Amino acid sequence: MNQDTTSERRWPGAKTAMALIGGASLLFAGIAGAQGQMRDDGYSGSGMDRLEAEPEQGLIGGAIDYVKHNAYFRVGVLHFQYYGDSSRLKVENAQGLAAQAFGEGSSRLDHTGSSAGDKTTLGGTIGLFVPNTGKHLAMEVTLAPPLKLDFEVSKNAVDESLAPTTQSGIPTGVPPLGRKIGTFKALPPNLTLVYRPWVDTLIQPYIGAGAMYLYTYDTDVNNPVLNAYGNEPTLNLTKPVACVGQLGVDFSLPKNMFLTADVKYVGCAEVEAKLNDVVINSPTLSDTVGPIDVGTVSSTNEFKAVLYQLSFGMRF
Repeated sequence: MNQDTTSERRWPGAKTAMALIGGASLLFAGIAGAQGQMRDDGYSGSGMDRLEAEPEQGLIGGAIDYVKHNAYFRVGVLHFQYYGDSSRLKVENAQGLAAQAFGEGSSRLDHTGSSAGDKTTLGGTIGLFVPNTGKHLAMEVTLAPPLKLDFEVSKNAVDESLAPTTQSGIPTGVPPLGRKIGTFKALPPNLTLVYRPWVDTLIQPYIGAGAMYLYTYDTDVNNPVLNAYGNEPTLNLTKPVACVGQLGVDFSLPKNMFLTADVKYVGCAEVEAKLNDVVINSPTLSDTVGPIDVGTVSSTNEFKAVLYQLSFGMRF
């Protein structure tokens, strides 16, 4: 247990947020500019017909028609695998008996950390080819149902008591936490710009880059040790924007259908996790001195995850 005297490191989330906004702007600008491409390519479909016959609806009609002929989607199995690192758990604002166990002010607990569980679910991707790129460039949005993930502690925090004795050596009887602390839901939409060097082959590899908003909600702390005294702590997670790197390959099938294997790396972000109002029961001392008010337990996670996706798709 060491006193914490260093400041937390922050990543420039604002820059990645601007990248996400810029990518979305490019997508909508591409749809709106689809008319120019259709004129240059000599396009004479229904979208241009509406543009000439109904000028007030031409832009919308042309954009809709462009999407119909330049969009694709795929849906399949999505697996979320977490690889992130964590700082040591930090205890702050411990009161009374807890202050005797953890010390005054804030302190780090050696050989501890936090993590997130893995998840397999369904996932889908919507793509749109960027105008005037010969279908070499596309914008993709990957969506999935809300992911219910486990929030976990790691290392010694799993199977060793965080406060086995007070500073004077009195046993507390507080058991280990176990791995699972609670759950949270994540809805992490991501936007990427994808480049395909070959567009007329049966096998089409691609590479992409973009951003993901790490949006989490509906946290629930259900650890029996933390809830033993009848007080449920609250879990708060920050919501940064992360960068995304993407690799994949499409395998063409008849009638504009295809199979895809896709891998996305998500990183460049830090998530701060805080357990507030932590009150635990000491089997040997609480009957005499009451509950142990630990205060706040926090950690900073360097977010690293990989999304693996196998899917079936169709081009329009």
